[in-house]
Amino acid sequence: MNFLWLLVMHLAAALGGYILIRLKAPAGAMVGSMLGVVLFFVIGRIEITYYAPIRLIAQVLSGLVIGLGFSHDNFRVLVKMMGPVLVLIATMVVVNVAFALLMYTVTDFTFMTSLFATGLGGVADLALIAPDFGADMEVVALLQLFRLVTVVLLFPPLIKGLLGIKEDSLKSAARAVSSEKVKTPMTFRFTITLMVALAGGLLFYYLKVPAGGILGAIFATALLNILSDKGGAPLVMKSVAQILVGAYIGSNLSFATLLKLPHLLLPYLILVAEIFAMGFLGAFLFTKFFAFDWPTALFCAAPGGVQVMGLIGQEYGIDAPKIVLMHTIRIFGTLVFLPILAGILG
Repeated sequence: MNFLWLLVMHLAAALGGYILIRLKAPAGAMVGSMLGVVLFFVIGRIEITYYAPIRLIAQVLSGLVIGLGFSHDNFRVLVKMMGPVLVLIATMVVVNVAFALLMYTVTDFTFMTSLFATGLGGVADLALIAPDFGADMEVVALLQLFRLVTVVLLFPPLIKGLLGIKEDSLKSAARAVSSEKVKTPMTFRFTITLMVALAGGLLFYYLKVPAGGILGAIFATALLNILSDKGGAPLVMKSVAQILVGAYIGSNLSFATLLKLPHLLLPYLILVAEIFAMGFLGAFLFTKFFAFDWPTALFCAAPGGVQVMGLIGQEYGIDAPKIVLMHTIRIFGTLVFLPILAGILG
């Protein structure tokens, strides 16, 4: 019976994800799948046991999608941008720890929950690995989601207003993104990529590396994509991974969790302060020590999603490849350094 409920739950998650994707909501696949599960199961008080292998699959697919953000071309660009990258990682670690200590001090959250709630990585990725370190996944997922939505809603109009950027056509950006050509058949590339990601994820998982499923998949996929032209996945895989993650998060929520929302106001205000601290401190350092203009620097430092910030930057006529690279490094760096910080500070 539990297996049947799991199947129904994932169908509800897929439906919710599809609806919000069509509505072009930020992180629509993950948010929609979470809402689908909450509406059909949490409010209905249906209890489900979420099997560990399904969570591992969600981690591997998420790692696969992130790992494909690295290629031979942007790896060469990365070598030339080691200075900004090191500044980004150092700033991110300092800001993360500072605001985690603040949240830990003024709320009743544990330090691990505060550390992951103020983490500046991907929403789904942090929610997936938070339980491995004893953090409250429900709180982490909700606050991380609030962070992403806040960045997407506040920073683009703020940057546009402060710097007088003329808005280009979003259709032009969409055409530019969709004009990439794929030479190798996608089915072959995805099969190879999936096998490599699964092998890396399982290896790290059985070696008991913290967050091993997702980190192993990222390392293996990134290595494949950098060293060869065999890496690739259909665009729909990003949505599939987010739907699986959203379903997992939703299945771990409870009716009591929904009652916690009013109590997250203070932590959310701390997150907003962290967003501005990271965005403007990072932008100041990029423009002070490197050849970054203010719009590019702000888009590179504001802790939003890779695809979202990259597309919005492209829409505003800003250096989109540099934005995508820096946000990929931010998310990747968070997944690498946050477990280390958790081990040291925990």
